[in-house]
Amino acid sequence: MNFLPLLFAADKGHFAKEGLDVEVIPTSGDGPDVDALIAGSVQFTVSTPNRLMTSHEQGKPLLALMNLANRNAIDCVINKATAERLGITEKTPLDQKLKAMKGLKAGGTRVGAFTALVLVDYAKRAGLDPQKDLQIVGVGGGPSMIPALENGQIDIACNTSPATDLMVSRGKGITFTHNSIGADPQYDNFLFELLYVRPDYAKQNPDVVRRFCRAMLASIADIRDTPSTDQLSFLRKRFSGVGDDMLIKIMDNLKPIFRRDGRITEEAFGKAADFLVKSGAITKSAPFKDLVSDECLPK
Repeated sequence: MNFLPLLFAADKGHFAKEGLDVEVIPTSGDGPDVDALIAGSVQFTVSTPNRLMTSHEQGKPLLALMNLANRNAIDCVINKATAERLGITEKTPLDQKLKAMKGLKAGGTRVGAFTALVLVDYAKRAGLDPQKDLQIVGVGGGPSMIPALENGQIDIACNTSPATDLMVSRGKGITFTHNSIGADPQYDNFLFELLYVRPDYAKQNPDVVRRFCRAMLASIADIRDTPSTDQLSFLRKRFSGVGDDMLIKIMDNLKPIFRRDGRITEEAFGKAADFLVKSGAITKSAPFKDLVSDECLPK
C-alpha cells in the first residue's frame, strides 16, 4: 500500500494522460529494483533511500526526483506467544519493547533491505548489538513472512501494509511498532519512499521524466482528495486478499504520508541519511545537492 502513488498512476490512467505506457514490476523488497535501474533494464524505481546513498558511495550515482512518502512506514508485528512470554502488549512503551528484543529472532524482507535496517536501528537504540543480541534474518515478502511469524520461525516481522495488518488480523501477532501512523516521532518528516532515476537518463530524456513526475503528482492528489470508499474497486484489484474494511482503514491511515508537492527537503533527506549511518548501511551522509533534483516538479 506504500506504493499506491505508483500503482494508481498506472491503474487510474494518470500515466496514460501523460502519453506514457508504464509497466510496473514488483520485487518484494528493495534491492533488485535498484539493481535493475543501475543496469538500465528499467528507467525509474520507487524505493527506499538506502540504495540511493550506498550507490553514491560505490561510485554509481543515482538521482532522487520526488519524495512520495514522507514518513518511515515500516511497521513491525510480534508473535503473540512471544509477546505474552515477555509481558508485552501494544501499549507497552517503545523503549521497553526495544529492550525486550534481546535474544529474539526478527525478520525483514532481505538482510540489508530497509525492513531489516529498521531492526538494526531498533537494536542500537536499545543498546543491543545487532546479530549478537538480536538475530536479524531475511524471510522475503508478505506471503513468506506471514507464515514465518505464525509458525514461530521468527519472533518479530517488519514490513509494510497490508502485510503487517494481515498478520495482526489473523490473530497470531500483535502490533509491535506502528510507524505508518506516526507512532515514532523519529520517523516523521523522513525520506522513506522516493522516485529515482539514473542521471544520464534524466539528462537525455527530460520530457519523459517531467511527464512521469506529473503523473505521480496527479496520483498523489487523487489519493489525498478522493474518499477511500470510492477507491475500493482499484484497491481490490491490487490487494484481492484483503477485506474492504481493512483496505479503507489502511488507506485512511496512509494518506497523510504521501507528500502532495513531491519535494525532498534537506531535513527529510538528513534524517534518512542519519538513520542509514547509524544502522551501518553507509559510512557518511552524501551531499544533498549531488543526489537530489527538483527540476521535474512544478515551480
